[in-house]
Amino acid sequence: GNTKRKGMLKRKESEQMQLELVTYDLLVRPDHLLRKIDAVIDFSFIHDLCAPLYCPDNGRPAIDPEILFRMLFVGYLYGIRSEVRLCEEIQDNTAYRWFCGLGLTEKVPDHATISVNRKRRFRNNDIAEQIFQEILNQAQEKGLVGGKILYTDSTHVKALANKHKKVEVTVTRTPKTYIRELDAAVAEERKKLGKKKFDDKNDPPTTGKIQQSKSDPDSGQLHKEGKPDGFHYSEHRTVDSRHNIIVNTYITPANINDTDAIPVILQQIQKRLGKLPFYMGLDAGYHNAPVAHQLRSNNIQPVLGYRRHTYPHGTYGKYRFQYDPALDCYICPEGCLLKHTTTSREGFRQYCCDTETCQSCPRRAECFAASYKRKVVTRHVWQDDLDQADAFTKTPAGRNLYAWRKQTIERSFADAKQLHGFRYARMRGNANMREQAFLTAAVQNMKKMASLLWKPLLRSFRFLARAMCPIWQTPCLV
Repeated sequence: GNTKRKGMLKRKESEQMQLELVTYDLLVRPDHLLRKIDAVIDFSFIHDLCAPLYCPDNGRPAIDPEILFRMLFVGYLYGIRSEVRLCEEIQDNTAYRWFCGLGLTEKVPDHATISVNRKRRFRNNDIAEQIFQEILNQAQEKGLVGGKILYTDSTHVKALANKHKKVEVTVTRTPKTYIRELDAAVAEERKKLGKKKFDDKNDPPTTGKIQQSKSDPDSGQLHKEGKPDGFHYSEHRTVDSRHNIIVNTYITPANINDTDAIPVILQQIQKRLGKLPFYMGLDAGYHNAPVAHQLRSNNIQPVLGYRRHTYPHGTYGKYRFQYDPALDCYICPEGCLLKHTTTSREGFRQYCCDTETCQSCPRRAECFAASYKRKVVTRHVWQDDLDQADAFTKTPAGRNLYAWRKQTIERSFADAKQLHGFRYARMRGNANMREQAFLTAAVQNMKKMASLLWKPLLRSFRFLARAMCPIWQTPCLV
């Protein structure tokens, strides 16, 4: 009575050559990511977008561009960096085939077809950017983009270049985009002080020497503490706070300062969304007066991370001196007044007291270096904008807005690098890097839209299916 019943072991016969009649649609599970994306996003615009690039009545029949871009979407969605491997994966994976519109026995386009179309047909016409923009427009139409609170930051992407193969070159330094406005502010300051106006800058453009990669001259050598050495690109990304939809991406060499990209980013946001946000959150790397002024002049409230700027070791920092806006002067720890004496061409007011007072001060050795005769404190002509940004960030609303930054832009960067192969550049050159940035951002938006819109869509589909025909209540179909 204690014996256990044992099952009989049988060897399963191979059924690989068996003929079966199946519905292609049933081979892809209902909750597959690609099925969700296909249900919530209309990709038919790709055919119309690329139609002018094809000959309408001559030549061999071309592969539908929608198929080619759907194949690329699969590669970016699943982090498949190699186009050769991408075609192999689509050949073997039924879900990939279904999403690309390819039959079970249909030949997958060769990897050379994708690369040749990119180089000859889709180059220099911003097709990737237009695809990103159209998907963003669909997200806006579905109410997934608020546009009131945006977060901007940058991340480095390793270029496809050997860091040891480089050459020193001389480059022309481009002036800041806000230089005319700054010159006007400086001229007004000097006029109030009775100082002579600076001469117009008719000198030739300034030049400088940089290390340039031989493999990818468009990239830039990274010079940041705590960042990896070598040649990189910087992706400046802006996301919306409502559902973390990416609303803009901008590529520069990594040796360009992050703050220099702000004017271009604002122009692109205005173009993509048709409006500028009410609030913009940025980390402490953007904590300077020109950034705060550019945002406030566009009626945007900056939400900036605070940082204490550097000063010579062993001397008093600027934070020890209290500014009095009524007198327009600084008060030193000993109670002496540092008056506004002049304004430099770079836009910094200089505050100091007479030499005798500083030399006889009992704390002179702690205040400034022995090589100086008196303490000089500088204040930017747009410092009031930065002070207002700091004051707002310290309020409860400002702290909440800034705290939300790590859950939006930082998470977006983490997903791009960890899941979508954005840690490394796939190809060389700024144009190819822009294509990778736009398509990566596009597939991230697709995933977000699918996760937000699939469940309501599925409920609507089930309701209609049950009302129309009882057979559609089969679980494998709904």
